[in-house]
Amino acid sequence: QMTIDDILTIISLVIAFLSACVSFYAVHQARKTALTGTYFSEMAHAYSEYLRCVSEFAFRRDVSSRDALAAALYRLQLFASSEISWDAQQLYVFLIDWAASNPTGALSLDEQVNSLGAKMRNHLTQARKRGRF
Repeated sequence: QMTIDDILTIISLVIAFLSACVSFYAVHQARKTALTGTYFSEMAHAYSEYLRCVSEFAFRRDVSSRDALAAALYRLQLFASSEISWDAQQLYVFLIDWAASNPTGALSLDEQVNSLGAKMRNHLTQARKRGRF
């Protein structure tokens, strides 16, 4: 037969076990949230840095700005969706070709940058809403 002390001991153990489970879950969620926040921040920075490097290269067209643009493209590709990655690569190729020729067609360059920027903003908005990347 179970005494009242036995019943209370079992109830206390169940409550302690459930409390430990809730604590472990809370720690897991906190780590996941921190990782998601860091990833989002890095993705936003990679997008911003790539667009900054595009602008800088378009105006300067020197070796250092070209190298910075290439590095920014590779970093962007770590975080970007496949569509954004593809568009960024195509913009890079266009920009290098554009700079090697007598730079005309700035309107076409501007259209591509604006289109890519809109896709990046949409991706960031969707990622923030879903919490997934």
